[in-house]
Amino acid sequence: MIAHMKNPRRILVVTERFFPESFIVNELVESLVQRGLSVTVLTQEPSYPRGRVFKGYKNKLVSIDGWHGARVVRFKTIPGYRDSLVIKLFNYLWFALYGSIVAVLLPWRFDDVFIFQTGPLSMSVPAIAYAKLHHRPVRIWTQDVWPDSVYAYGFGQGPFLRIPLEAFVRWVYRAVEVVFMTCTEFSKSLVRFTSKPLVYAPSWPMVPYVSGNTRPANELPVFLFAGNTGKVQNLENLIKGFAIAWRRNPQIGILRIVGDGSAWKSLESLIKTEAVPVQLPGRKSTAEMQKEYEQADFLVLSLASNEIFRRTLPAKFSMYLSVGKPILCAASGVCANLVGEHALGFIADPDEIGSIAEAFALAGKCPPTEYAQFAANAKNLLEKEFDQEIIIKRLIETASSAVLREGMP
Repeated sequence: MIAHMKNPRRILVVTERFFPESFIVNELVESLVQRGLSVTVLTQEPSYPRGRVFKGYKNKLVSIDGWHGARVVRFKTIPGYRDSLVIKLFNYLWFALYGSIVAVLLPWRFDDVFIFQTGPLSMSVPAIAYAKLHHRPVRIWTQDVWPDSVYAYGFGQGPFLRIPLEAFVRWVYRAVEVVFMTCTEFSKSLVRFTSKPLVYAPSWPMVPYVSGNTRPANELPVFLFAGNTGKVQNLENLIKGFAIAWRRNPQIGILRIVGDGSAWKSLESLIKTEAVPVQLPGRKSTAEMQKEYEQADFLVLSLASNEIFRRTLPAKFSMYLSVGKPILCAASGVCANLVGEHALGFIADPDEIGSIAEAFALAGKCPPTEYAQFAANAKNLLEKEFDQEIIIKRLIETASSAVLREGMP
């Protein structure tokens, strides 16, 4: 067994976010340690999503602690990035540059380097710096494809940005051995920048919120959106669509948007203007979210219709599958395709407020037999494509010689 090896393989995991921040990389690291690997995590001091360092942590230039058998090396974060684009960009640059200094000065040696990329691709620079210095192989698990996501956030595609940005993306992917991608559609963008193996490795549900396939005994249906409340979640259209459905039939129910993010204040203002029963309780703990999922009748997935988001499968998708309730999908592309192909719920055009309103109306009239079938379909898809053990095994065992352009191996 690996756990009894005298000289376990040493892995450096570079990630912008790590415990106590709630990301799937936490479970990956814990699983690697349980398999007998020696794991060191290089990350920033925890501050997401509010842009403030968590209570109990000091924003030091470098600190070292442990977590579930892994060594965790943390370095200073630049607070305030939630409310300022300039600070956010500076924090990205800081991670790349200062993180590289910390990486190359680490006193330990590693056999492999693994990048967990949730946001800016620039966070891969410290990993590549270490790997090049010590001639170690690098693998990346990308959750967000550059440069597409940069353009999707409103940055122009003029030559002064596009040329250096795409050169940087090409440099990163040339430095890695394997690119793991959470969605097969990412390959359409990635093939422009790399000929390296592209391996499908979706996100499993970080906390399985199993709650059965029957509707709760709510007086009115409860539609639950859970997660980040940024602009890319397209929540303004979602609220406007719900408002239309509610005005036509107040028995349609209640919409709860549970989470936090950059668009929270504007959503609060919109709800007051529309004067509809949309609740914004804020961010909830894991235990509190279990109750939220138990009380929900339908789970809402909403994304803007930019090209990159049409190719994106958010991590919450597998989380929703674990809950086992119908999904109202106000998104296009891969999300809508999965909901439609596997009969998981209701689909709406994210750009058409009337379409969103119609989806809410149809869900509100969902009969018990159809409701139960949606739930059963969610469980089947979860077991087939989003099993944690299968995905982690793929991440660990995929050799750099593997060749896979898209789809399951």
